[in-house]
Amino acid sequence: MKFNINKAIEFLLARGNLPILYWLKKDILEVPVDREYKNLKKYASRIRILKRQKPNGGWCKKRYEGHPRWEKTYYIVDTLKNILKLYNLGCSIEEKGIQKAITFIFSTQTKEGDFRGAYLNEYAPTYHALILEALCLFGFHNDKRTQKAFRWIINNRQDDGGWVIPYRTINKEQLKRRYNFEAQLKLDPVKPDKSNPFSHLVTGMVLRALAASPTWKKSKEAHIAGELLMSRFFKADKYEDRPLPSFWEEITYPFWATDILSGLDSLSKIGFSTEHVKIQLALNWLHKKQNQQGHWKAGFKKSSLEDHLWVTLAVLGVIKRFGLLEL
Repeated sequence: MKFNINKAIEFLLARGNLPILYWLKKDILEVPVDREYKNLKKYASRIRILKRQKPNGGWCKKRYEGHPRWEKTYYIVDTLKNILKLYNLGCSIEEKGIQKAITFIFSTQTKEGDFRGAYLNEYAPTYHALILEALCLFGFHNDKRTQKAFRWIINNRQDDGGWVIPYRTINKEQLKRRYNFEAQLKLDPVKPDKSNPFSHLVTGMVLRALAASPTWKKSKEAHIAGELLMSRFFKADKYEDRPLPSFWEEITYPFWATDILSGLDSLSKIGFSTEHVKIQLALNWLHKKQNQQGHWKAGFKKSSLEDHLWVTLAVLGVIKRFGLLEL
């Protein structure tokens, strides 16, 4: 299998905006990016996002009119999306807006160590993992709060070594009864039935967090999670959040849910090689998806050209880490 790398790079160079060119030169071509980095500070999209930041350090597009605790959900989701965008727009922890956002994120951490609020008072390993990934991207992997959060996620695995959304492991009627009355929103989080099988949606997201950490990516837990994830490539999940096998093919960037590209990205970072038959299977699928123009298309129906550019850049990163980049 031989990817048409030059054609992909030519496509990005011809159509890429400033952030795309910055990361292409920095991570793929490994050439100086001082000019691009300086210009990103004045980039319009970056300035607009930072201007919309709320006084508490987060972002929230709308106010939930029902139970007020749902507002925290919107804050967590919107804040995560915006700080991941800002990272791609060249922001670092030196930016005051990022400092405020990190302070907001840590404010959602409980005494147990998990980041909570995205699912009311339920455990939310998906958003917990997204937060861990973001913290590592901005250099907080050694922070004691981050390490506490990593220990929490490691201690809350299923018996098979993967992860689930805990409230998905209980009976639907039982779950429904918990939320019939406002008073029930104060109940302690659902504990998972650890005998249930892992969810590859959740396990793939946790694996991304582990892969983003210089230390945890080398752990046995990361390796086990990688093997579990590969065992489900192009298969249906065991739970209802992303049940169809076709969800594997909805590749997107920035990474959010688990797809084949985000999975390969993590696996390439934690040390798996192209000798693994499952990685060969996934790379062959990726190889076939490169179009005649040289790029890869994002999986969502309403994807824009910019979405395709980011996905193509992410693919090149995966190819490079697996040692397949031939210029």
